[in-house]
Amino acid sequence: MSATVSAARPTVLVIHDDGDALDIMTRLFEASGFDVVTAVTGFRAQAHLEGDRPIDVVVAPWDAAHAVGGEVYRWSLQRRYDLRDQFVFVASEVTSDFDQIVAGRCLAMSMARPAEIVRVALAVVKRRTQVEGTRDALTELAELEQPKPRLLLADDEPVLLMVIGDFLAQSGYAVTRVESGHAAIILLHHEEFDAIVTDWQMDDGSGADIYRWAVQQKPELAERIVFLSDGEGDDPSSIAPGRPMFRKGQDSHALTSVLEEIVRDGRSAPTLT
Repeated sequence: MSATVSAARPTVLVIHDDGDALDIMTRLFEASGFDVVTAVTGFRAQAHLEGDRPIDVVVAPWDAAHAVGGEVYRWSLQRRYDLRDQFVFVASEVTSDFDQIVAGRCLAMSMARPAEIVRVALAVVKRRTQVEGTRDALTELAELEQPKPRLLLADDEPVLLMVIGDFLAQSGYAVTRVESGHAAIILLHHEEFDAIVTDWQMDDGSGADIYRWAVQQKPELAERIVFLSDGEGDDPSSIAPGRPMFRKGQDSHALTSVLEEIVRDGRSAPTLT
């Protein structure tokens, strides 16, 4: 007997560049009580993920013959970071970079076990529902009990440093601004921050330099770094796999959503004594 959804119907985005496989998975999820959205290309999948319709789980291939799932996942780390745990991958054998990029957040399943794919997708939806419910219940109390989160902003363009800093301050952060990666690293030696937003390209110490320093000196900070970019070609995945990057002046809602999650995760983490 296949698993079915008893509560409100969740939405699954099924991605596959093989029409037959896409049809099989579509019928499989529809029979299991999901609303199904489909995409045969990464571009179409990205359009769905940027749209207004909420997506609860993404099922996509990621192996040597079908790399579209990996392409969409890398894109999501920069543009829809909140979905990073919501992917289930279908693969005969995953690529060599799978574990490094996914970092344990997602599972890869075999098409030979269709019921297992549905079971894992249901577990992803249930986990997200539980996490969001808990966070919603605790957010108001946490805001009353704790001061504004401290945020370090690094950008070597003074006007953008002022504009982005003002926006983040209006979003509820106590913002400290510096004009170079080198200045940020000096400050990080002796001050603590809940989140770090840094330009990827700076002359006196880049965002990559800040990330490398954090990995070596304060590893917990590496998971709090978000990059900003001026250009389409910037890609942090080889140096800082899994860290999000946003275009300056765009995706402000996505940026604040990621920062809120970073702060929540950091403040809920156990304190080492």
